[in-house]
Amino acid sequence: MAVRVEIDLSPAFHKAFPSRSFTLEIPDEKASLRNLLRHLASKGGSEGERLLFGKGKEEILPGLMVMVNDRTLTGVELNGKDVLLRDGDRISLLYFVSGG
Repeated sequence: MAVRVEIDLSPAFHKAFPSRSFTLEIPDEKASLRNLLRHLASKGGSEGERLLFGKGKEEILPGLMVMVNDRTLTGVELNGKDVLLRDGDRISLLYFVSGG
């Protein structure tokens, strides 16, 4: 069985990923947010990896914001835990923006 998720990417990701929105199937046993980010990093090449991870594929970048349905998680939060994904989840990848 596979878990099917919808992915939406903010403009920061468009250089590494040509599609802004797409559906991805993940094997059930690997259906976690960390594994999804690893998969995306490998598909996005060096630019994809740079946008998602520091220190290889071990540390999720702190400025990354990941929305899973209505739940918002930061890279800092995700480095301390993994989130299991369910069929039909909608994942959005963004970056924190600050200004003054």
